[in-house]
Amino acid sequence: MLEQEQKLVEEAKQNPEQFAALYDRYFDQIYRYVYRRVNDKDTVEDLVSQTFYDAFSHLKSFEWRGFSFSAWLYKIAHNNVLKWYREQGKTRTVEIEEGMQIPDVREDVMRDVIRSEDKSEVQAVMAKLDYEDREIIRLKFFEELSNIEIAEVMGLSANHIGVKVFRALKKFKQLISQ
Repeated sequence: MLEQEQKLVEEAKQNPEQFAALYDRYFDQIYRYVYRRVNDKDTVEDLVSQTFYDAFSHLKSFEWRGFSFSAWLYKIAHNNVLKWYREQGKTRTVEIEEGMQIPDVREDVMRDVIRSEDKSEVQAVMAKLDYEDREIIRLKFFEELSNIEIAEVMGLSANHIGVKVFRALKKFKQLISQ
């Protein structure tokens, strides 16, 4: 997969029209990532567009330094979201019920009730963590990024991320057991 990604990036560096393949490949991931942080469709679309514009504009300067192109996109998206919050002076608040609005029609009602309770509990615990721990857990377990990719997004070393993941999970386990 990394080879294919590398090939697409190199082709896009040579021929800007080839960037469309990278856009198609990563749009859904980046959209979901931004949506989870902003949750306003118009703003999400603006931030995702800005992310891909920034990536396209700086593609020639992208270098393979032990992390994937997708990690670079996540970092750009992460920075754009933080910049937007600074400019807006906003903090994101989310109703707990929001995450439970999409029904899974394939499962029975009892399973849905259990899953809703689990989601509520996870959301409540996540809300108690500080921003950095929340972000690390989201990137590791919801976005399924490697420690190297998370390190690139967060601007830290991969070893430091390994320690931070361990500590964040430890905090999460302590809070959920309470």
